[in-house]
Amino acid sequence: MWKRLLMLMGDFEHKPGVKEVNLVSRKMRLVDVKAQAENALVEAVRQLFGMDRVVFDAPNATLYFDYDATHCSLDKVEGVIRNMGAKFDTGWWSRFKRSYYRFVDQNMKDNEAHEPHCCNKVPRK
Repeated sequence: MWKRLLMLMGDFEHKPGVKEVNLVSRKMRLVDVKAQAENALVEAVRQLFGMDRVVFDAPNATLYFDYDATHCSLDKVEGVIRNMGAKFDTGWWSRFKRSYYRFVDQNMKDNEAHEPHCCNKVPRK
């Protein structure tokens, strides 16, 4: 009981709709970011439901963001970034990270929706 209570208390440190157990941290390099649009880009990403933290490192053109993977996804973030006129880097490492992040996001969504069954019952078909 105490463990569950402490876990729930950890959720109060985050924005509404973000559970700490589903929180993921991402780091992606951006290209075509205009200097005057950096703050607008960060604010647009921050407005997504389930987004907890967004930081843009201008000298390295890197976006750091944390979100609840059951409510938000890398594809939603990418859509907002494209609407702002920027895009993710297309190098092989960035493409690899994007595919891995998508896999993890989908896995977390599937696990959240999964309804376990008791082990001494006949499996559902």
